Amino acid sequence: MAVLPNHHDLQQRLQDYRAFDDARQSEVDFLVQTCLRLDTERLTLQSDLDDERHTRRSWKKRAEEAEAATQRKFVVVLVDGDGYQFRKSFYNALATSGGSKAASELYTEVLNNLKSADSFTGINADCDVLVNIYANKAGLARTLVACDYINLPSQIDQFFCSFTQSRSLFQFIDCGPGKERVDAKLRDTFRFYAHNAQCQRIYLACSHDNGYIAELDKYRHDMIVMPKVMLIHAAQTPSAARAYAGLPFKYTRFDSVFEVSGLETVSKADTSYFTPPPDTPYFDRSPAEQHTHELTPTASRSSQSSNTGPSGLTPLAPLTLNTKSAAQLTSPPPPPPPPPPPPAEVAKTKPVITSDRTGEGKSGIPINRFGQRIDWKLRVPTTAEMEEFERRIVRRKLCNEHHLRDNCESYNCKYDHGPIDAGMKNTLRYKARSIPCTQGSKCRRQDCFYGHQCPWGNNNCGNLKCSFIKTGLHDIKDLEIARVVAAQPGD
Repeated sequence: MAVLPNHHDLQQRLQDYRAFDDARQSEVDFLVQTCLRLDTERLTLQSDLDDERHTRRSWKKRAEEAEAATQRKFVVVLVDGDGYQFRKSFYNALATSGGSKAASELYTEVLNNLKSADSFTGINADCDVLVNIYANKAGLARTLVACDYINLPSQIDQFFCSFTQSRSLFQFIDCGPGKERVDAKLRDTFRFYAHNAQCQRIYLACSHDNGYIAELDKYRHDMIVMPKVMLIHAAQTPSAARAYAGLPFKYTRFDSVFEVSGLETVSKADTSYFTPPPDTPYFDRSPAEQHTHELTPTASRSSQSSNTGPSGLTPLAPLTLNTKSAAQLTSPPPPPPPPPPPPAEVAKTKPVITSDRTGEGKSGIPINRFGQRIDWKLRVPTTAEMEEFERRIVRRKLCNEHHLRDNCESYNCKYDHGPIDAGMKNTLRYKARSIPCTQGSKCRRQDCFYGHQCPWGNNNCGNLKCSFIKTGLHDIKDLEIARVVAAQPGD
């Protein structure tokens, strides 16, 4: 019969069994945790793999779409219309769609340049051609009328309407008055297309103006933009030709499209200086209204409002043509003259100075025998016109530069650019004569609206602080027009 283990042996075996069970349980727990961790890692890797697969497919699709999009390449033609004039033959063909002919000739010249041997490689000759012409339409119309390219300012609308309708990607953009408006539009459009992958070539018609040199010089070492820029040369000054010759860009000429020399003003018997009709003014919606009133005029960029002149004095009519003898001029000054009679009863003077009393329709500057400028006669505003004028400027002063020159260059002009009628315009001009011209009696600017003699009369003005004294315009005694001299361009 087997002998049972003693108590000590049983205790030892029990401990051995417990240690084995603990080791087995620990091993099982380790295996379970390992399986759970590996499964979590597997799920993470599976998710990453799915993301990578989705991303790869997405990028592949985008690459295919981008490649398909870039297959439709185009070229851009940007033209500064204030400096580049279409050939006169196109304007002469207005009756037979001269604008359309100009567009067709420009399109042909671009395609011929693309086909040339030194053209940018990889451009199809049948690619889209986008043309933007930027200009101040009102100013361009005045120039074309003065140079006898068109007979009426409204014909410029007919020309460019035909131009834009001929091709869907051709457009004329009116930037309004102010030189910098055209420059800013053209520069920003150039920047927009410079790094566009679809834009294969940019034709720039702007080399008449040195103001674009700084912008083009930024891309001198840009290996993406520099090869695609092509300058179009036309009428250039010697300084502009030298400045653009130092740029590394290629250039060409479209002599069949643009004039190769500057325009020359043609004298006309009926009109030599065009001003837009007062019932169709240019609208420039200036934002903020300011209440400050500057009395000192500026020579080039002036937004002066109307003034009422020195306090305590009522201005006379701006100085008229004086046909008295020198002996009569030394006699005591007569009392203020009554308002002038109707136009039919105006006294006759020299034939060259009897038209349009504002001077807008006449060429040349009237001067006396000493070479001092004499202002053209203005119609004295009626009481009703003065009252209407005062009611208008209560809200905001009228802008002299806009209404009297159509050339306000202030981007945020604080004065009123709203429409005015002929009576209001005459009153505004009458008021502007109370501001002395800073150029004095030597002023030869055709459209100068400031006064060149004291409107209160050099012998009748009792204001010791009159602004005309400071400019020496109180010393003008001879008010008889001796001759009319040629006007000089405005600043």
